[in-house]
Amino acid sequence: MALKRELGFWHVFAMASGAMISSGLFVLPAVAFPAVGPGLFLCYLLAAVLLLPALLAKAELVTAMPKAGGTYFFI
Repeated sequence: MALKRELGFWHVFAMASGAMISSGLFVLPAVAFPAVGPGLFLCYLLAAVLLLPALLAKAELVTAMPKAGGTYFFI
């Protein structure tokens, strides 16, 4: 019995971005804001733009693997 391939590119994109962003998005701004100030939002935007190529590459690799556990197989 084989697993069905029901996850598309956007499903994996959402899961990969959730794994990369993680819960630190909710905790770290409260710690960093007193030190950085209003520029913190620009820092987060810059970090998101810089992570986008890695996120897209991971989403593409995971959807290209024909087996279950795509991330495991390309690592």
